[in-house]
Amino acid sequence: MKMNKHILRGLTVLFVGLAGCSGGNGEASGAKSVFVNGCVQQESAARSVDQASAYCNCVADEVFGDGDISDETKKLMPTLSDKGSRIYQRDDITLVRGALMSCYTKNFYKKK
Repeated sequence: MKMNKHILRGLTVLFVGLAGCSGGNGEASGAKSVFVNGCVQQESAARSVDQASAYCNCVADEVFGDGDISDETKKLMPTLSDKGSRIYQRDDITLVRGALMSCYTKNFYKKK
C-alpha cells in the first residue's frame, strides 16, 4: 500500500509537470484530465473503478464548469490530494470543497 502511494505521488508530479507544459487555454483542460486520472486511481483503492470514475468526473465537471472558480485554482486541482498544496490557500477553495461534498453525496449515499 505504501509503495502504491509513492507511485501515485510520482505519477501526479509527472502529470502536473506535463500539464504545466501545455501552455495557453488548454491548461485548465489538461489539469482536468490529470485531476480525473489521479482521482480515479486514488478513489478506486476504496471503491469500484466505476464508482470512482463517476465521482471524479462529477467533481471535475462541477469545478471546471464553474465560472466562479478561478483558472489558477482549476490548474491546481491535480494537487488536491497534497495537503500542503497552494490550492488550500486560494480564496475559492470553498467552492471546490462544495463540489467535492455535492458529488460525494450524489455518488455514495443510497437513495431511499
